[in-house]
Amino acid sequence: MAHRSVYQALLGDRIELLQPELSHYVGGAARGEAGLGRGVYEFAGPSKTWLVPLFAAIARADALFGERGRGVGLTVVNVPHADAHGRLCLSSTRSFAFAEVTRTMQDTMLAGRDGLLHDFLGKTRLLEVSLRLSVSPEGWLRMRSVGTWLWLGRVRIPVPRIFSARVDLLERWDAETASQRVDVTLTHPVFGRVFEYRGSFVYDHRAGSVDDVDTARIDRRY
Repeated sequence: MAHRSVYQALLGDRIELLQPELSHYVGGAARGEAGLGRGVYEFAGPSKTWLVPLFAAIARADALFGERGRGVGLTVVNVPHADAHGRLCLSSTRSFAFAEVTRTMQDTMLAGRDGLLHDFLGKTRLLEVSLRLSVSPEGWLRMRSVGTWLWLGRVRIPVPRIFSARVDLLERWDAETASQRVDVTLTHPVFGRVFEYRGSFVYDHRAGSVDDVDTARIDRRY
């Protein structure tokens, strides 16, 4: 593909500062590769037990969930594709295998003209989060959210900070386990850390296999 991945479009020359394995991972979309990752999360779910009912109420949206546990099995599928405007996007489906149920998180990411990564969450892409990307001195990829919006039809409504949580994401290559490490936290300005997942997975790029992954639920309204 002639396109750059969403990460390459935003990082530019800084992508060369990433760990080699991490650089290969984030460049997969530009090479036209879908990807399949499998691993285990050390912990996944609401950070505090009293938050379980709140997150359980929005589980049907395939954005977050109320279950919480340790040793949670993970499967992630990444699919690069073009949106209605020809921009390269990356859609992901993450499955969390708890003891009693498997929960799914879906999202689609694209590189905005504002230099931010715009992530549209849930099976209807109802929630939009914008994130600023950076590379740590160790060559790790960091993302931090700077804004949140709700989509009602074609109307984009900003979510006041007091009602939203800051998202922090760290991805790195772990040479000891030969796996990809990810740490994600949601931090509310009043209640502190409210949701998180952290663990590692082994990732397999599948060149030429994009059509093998179901993209029927991708919402291209944006």
